[in-house]
Amino acid sequence: MNEKNISDIKRRGKTAKGKQELIKHLEGKRLTLKQAANAHCYDCAGYYADGKVACNMPHCSLFPFMPYNANREKRTVKRITPKDHMERMRAARH
Repeated sequence: MNEKNISDIKRRGKTAKGKQELIKHLEGKRLTLKQAANAHCYDCAGYYADGKVACNMPHCSLFPFMPYNANREKRTVKRITPKDHMERMRAARH
């Protein structure tokens, strides 16, 4: 069954985020949480047959993380430069 799905995805599925992850899942390999979310969106959106656009299903728990959702949740990390870090350390000591 999975081999038929894999060949169908390879033949008809658009190249988009989640395609390789879905194939990897169907092959029985492990996925990270992000890869699993991308694979689910790819599968749920019908292999993005209508194009790489957001699904507009805000009731879906994965919608905030959908690859083509313009307002998706993005993790941002604030990087502190060594100079900034040293200034903060000095300020904390006083």
